[in-house]
Amino acid sequence: MTVAALHRDPEQQTALLSVDFEDWHQLVRRRLGEPGYERPGPALRRQTESLLTVLEELDARATFFVLGMAARAHPELLAPVLAAGHEVACHGDSHLPVSRQGPDEFQSDLRAARATIEELTGRSPLGYRAPAFSITQQVGWAYEVLRAEGFAYDASQHDSPRIRHRVAPAIPAPHALALRDGRSLWEFPVAVWRTGPARVPVGGASYWGVMPTAAVLHGLARAGPLPGLYLHPHEFDPRPLDASLAPGAPPRRRAEAALRSAQRNAARRRAPDVLRAIARRFRLIPYGEAYDELSARPPARP
Repeated sequence: MTVAALHRDPEQQTALLSVDFEDWHQLVRRRLGEPGYERPGPALRRQTESLLTVLEELDARATFFVLGMAARAHPELLAPVLAAGHEVACHGDSHLPVSRQGPDEFQSDLRAARATIEELTGRSPLGYRAPAFSITQQVGWAYEVLRAEGFAYDASQHDSPRIRHRVAPAIPAPHALALRDGRSLWEFPVAVWRTGPARVPVGGASYWGVMPTAAVLHGLARAGPLPGLYLHPHEFDPRPLDASLAPGAPPRRRAEAALRSAQRNAARRRAPDVLRAIARRFRLIPYGEAYDELSARPPARP
């Protein structure tokens, strides 16, 4: 099947919807050097509930790229994700950039995440997305490791100017990557609007926080077939984000935590309504559904 064939309604484009399922509190505390950052954050449950409510309202299913570290801290949260019909895929285990790992370390990270996902869901993930889209030009070997570990598709290529040494997709549409052993790995790029020499990222809610909704919709319509979208649970938190540092944290750490919270709150305030606007213009499907149809793979049984 061709990419064009997935556009069943000629008046409505299809877009791929995903969630990077991670605990913002864990990650920001680690970034700030906070002791005990691994403990569960206080908000992921309500963030997940809010996100699932919006997706149900829109009658949209998504791919949840699950971070192993977050899943172990909140093992009860994957059941409602599956019950709502969403796909579970892999976001790695410890949220370390692939560009800072070697092949053996990357393989171990994948296996740890997959073991957690399989234990909690009974399902083996077929898809992968690198933390911070960190499969860069220097670590092209990562695609070989992914295929050797049984992954069928990747969703890590993002032609954003913010990503150093990024792998720019050969074409702005899902395509098969030819690997050295003769096998292939499907790649699903994140939506980027290419206008002249400029690259305007329009696929992530972190960008929606600083763009007019009309510009997001305009860019997505011109980002190529099956543009990839990504969200995070914290962008759907009904309450303002707060890094929740331990009592006695030094003033400098508290100031940096406040800055990071403020930056993320901008996207949090806009993400639900921008997603609603996108859903009115685009048919939203999980990555796995697109992979099944494009690769002519029989769909997995529920």
